[in-house]
Amino acid sequence: MEKVTLHLKWFHQFQFAGYYAALEKGYYQEVGLDVELLESTVGIKGIHEKVIRSTGQYGVGSNELIQERYKGKPVVVLAVIFQHSPSVLFFKKTSNSQSIHDLAGKRVMLTPRMDEIVAYLKKEGIELKDLQLLEHRFKPDDLISGKVDAYSGYATTQAYDFKKAGFPFVEYSPRVAGIDFYGDNFFTSEAEVQEHPERVKAFREASLRGWLYAMNHQEEIVDLIYNKYSQRNSKERLLFEAKQMTPLIQPVLVEIGYMNPGRWKHINEVYSELGMLPKNINLKGFIYDPNPKTNYDWVYYTFGAVILSFIILGLVQWRRLNKQYSENLKKQVEVRTEELKQSNEYLQVLNQSLLNTLKELTEAQDRLLASEKLAVLGQLAAGMAHELNTPLGAIVSSNFSLSDFLNQKLNHVIDIIVGFSKEDSNRFHSVLEESLKNQTFIEGKAERQIKKELASKYSSIKKMDLYGEHMQLVVETGAFRLGDGLIQILESENSLQILEAVSSITSAYRSNQIISVASEKATHVIRALKSYLVSDKDILNGNTVVDLVFEIETILSLYHYNLTKVTIVKSYLTDKKCKGNRDKLNQVWINLLNNALQAMSYNGTIEIKIQLVENLIKVSIIDSGNGVSESIKGKIFDPFFTTKPDGEGMGLGLDICKKIITQMAGKIELEDVPLGACFSVWLPVADT
Repeated sequence: MEKVTLHLKWFHQFQFAGYYAALEKGYYQEVGLDVELLESTVGIKGIHEKVIRSTGQYGVGSNELIQERYKGKPVVVLAVIFQHSPSVLFFKKTSNSQSIHDLAGKRVMLTPRMDEIVAYLKKEGIELKDLQLLEHRFKPDDLISGKVDAYSGYATTQAYDFKKAGFPFVEYSPRVAGIDFYGDNFFTSEAEVQEHPERVKAFREASLRGWLYAMNHQEEIVDLIYNKYSQRNSKERLLFEAKQMTPLIQPVLVEIGYMNPGRWKHINEVYSELGMLPKNINLKGFIYDPNPKTNYDWVYYTFGAVILSFIILGLVQWRRLNKQYSENLKKQVEVRTEELKQSNEYLQVLNQSLLNTLKELTEAQDRLLASEKLAVLGQLAAGMAHELNTPLGAIVSSNFSLSDFLNQKLNHVIDIIVGFSKEDSNRFHSVLEESLKNQTFIEGKAERQIKKELASKYSSIKKMDLYGEHMQLVVETGAFRLGDGLIQILESENSLQILEAVSSITSAYRSNQIISVASEKATHVIRALKSYLVSDKDILNGNTVVDLVFEIETILSLYHYNLTKVTIVKSYLTDKKCKGNRDKLNQVWINLLNNALQAMSYNGTIEIKIQLVENLIKVSIIDSGNGVSESIKGKIFDPFFTTKPDGEGMGLGLDICKKIITQMAGKIELEDVPLGACFSVWLPVADT
C-alpha cells in the first residue's frame, strides 16, 4: 500500500464527501493506496507549500491555483469538482427593489482569496475603496445581528444558517455578471505527476469514483460524516449542503472532474482585469491530461531509418559492383552479365519492398486522419458541454425566480390588486402596460442619472425622495416613461402597492423571457451538432451533392465557443451546390478554420466567401493573422511540414486537405491578399 495524504481546505463537511466515500468504500484500497485525509482550520493557507514539498501530497484548492502557478509553484490541477463556484454575497432582504449597487459605503466582510466576488463588484462599478471592509469572522450572526451589511460565503452552507434563523436574506452570485469560476479544484505537484504517473491516475480515478457514489447516496454519506468524521454540523445542515451542491457539480450534465481549458483562460482574463495576473499566461503543464495523445514520432523515425538503410545498402552494392565491373570487364563479360542479372532481380525485390513500406505508411496516415477527426469531435463535444452550461444555468436561475413568484408572491399580488379602487386599478394597468412594453435593462450609471433627473423634476413631491422606495420602483418598472401620467400614479395613497405589484409581475415576465431565449439557444446548439454528425449511405460510399453554405454554417455553430473574439464576415454569392464527399469536405473546412484561428490567436476577422467562377464553385477562407512568409509558401502543402511548435502539429493537415480536394477533381491554393492569409478551394458544380 502506497501512503498518500490529501489536505482539505476547511473543516470536515459534505463539501469533501467524495473523498470520504472513496476511502470508506475501499476505492483507494482497491488501487493500492493508503490515504490520509487532513482537515484545515485556516482555509487554504499553507496547503500549496505542503503539496509541493514532497511527493505523495495532494490538496483541495480554489481558483487561486492559477496565481500560484504563475508565481512559480509547480502545482498541477487534476480535476474540478464544482463546475460553478458556490461563492455568493449575502444581504439582508429589505425590499423587492434592492440591488448590488446599494452596497456603496456599507460594512462588508469578504472571505480571503474569494476573487470572483471582487471581480463581480468591480464589473458592477463598485471599488473596494468604496466599502468599509471588516475582517471576516465566519460567524453568520454578524449579518443577522446587523454588525455587518454584507457577508461573503457559500450558497451551500451559510444559506442554511440564515434560513434556520428565520433571517430574510438575498444572495448575489458573480455568475449573473458573466463571471463563472470553478470551485474546489483537486491538485498535486509536477514532481508527483512526473515521478508517479500511475499513482496520480489511480488516485484521481478513485476519488472521482467516490464523488459519483457520494452524489448518488447523499443521506448515507451524511450519516458517515456525522458519525465518523465530525459532529460540528448537524445532519440536517449536511444534507442541505448536499442538495445545494448538486446543481453546482452538475453530475448528470457534466462528467465529474471535467475541466475546459477555455474556462481557465476566462479565469485568467478576469484576474487580468483585476490587475492580479498578466493576460494569456502559459497554462502548459498546469492542466492535467488523464489521456494524453499517442506519440507517432517513432513511426516516422523508423520509416526514415529503413529508407536510409536501403539507400546506403544500394549505394554500397552499386559501388562494389561498379568496381568489380571496371577491373574484370574484358576478362569476365559473361560472369558480369550474370551478376548484373542477379543485381537487377535484387533491385526488383528491393523496389517491391519499398512499395509495400509506402503502402503501410499510407494506411498509417489514413488511421492518423481518423484519429485526428475523433480528436476534433472530442473537442467539439467538450465545447458543446460548456455552450449548454450557460443557457441551462440561465433556465435554472430564472425558473427559481419564477417559482418564487408563483409560490411566495402571487397570492399577495392578487390580494393587493383585488383591493384596488377603480381609479387605482386604472393606474395599475397603465404602469403594467408601460413596464411590459419596454423590458430594456438599465445599467447602474444610467439608472443613477435617471434618479437624479426625477428627483429634480418632482422635488415638490415628498414620495420622490432620491433614495426612497418610490424612486427605485419608478425606475425599475419604467413608470418614469409615463411623463405627466406619473403624477397621477403618485397622487394615489396606494402608489407604493401599485408599483410593487407591477415590479413583481414584470420580474416574473422577464424570467419567462429568459427561459424562452435560453431554451432556443440550447436547441440551436443541439441541432447544429446533430447536423454535423449525421451521415447517410451515399455520403459514406462516395461523392454526392453537398450544400456548402449549410455545411459551413453548421461548423461555425459548433465552433461558436471559439469565436467569441472573432468577427465572421460571410459573402455567399451563389446558392449552387458542389459535387463531393460531405464528410471529407467538412474535414477540410475544419482544418482551414483551425489554421486561421491559430494564426490570429483566436482574435481578429475571418472572411468566408463562396462564389461561382466559370463552372467551379470557389470557397475562400481569409484570416487577419500574420500571413505566410514568401520563404515557405512553396512548402506548406508538403507532408510533415509545419510551422507550429513541437507537439502542436505534425504537418499533415494541409497535405491531407490537398489530397481530399484532388480526389474530388478540385484544387486548393494559397492566394495573395494584403493582410493575413487566403486559402481557396475550387470544386466542380453538381448537376441539377
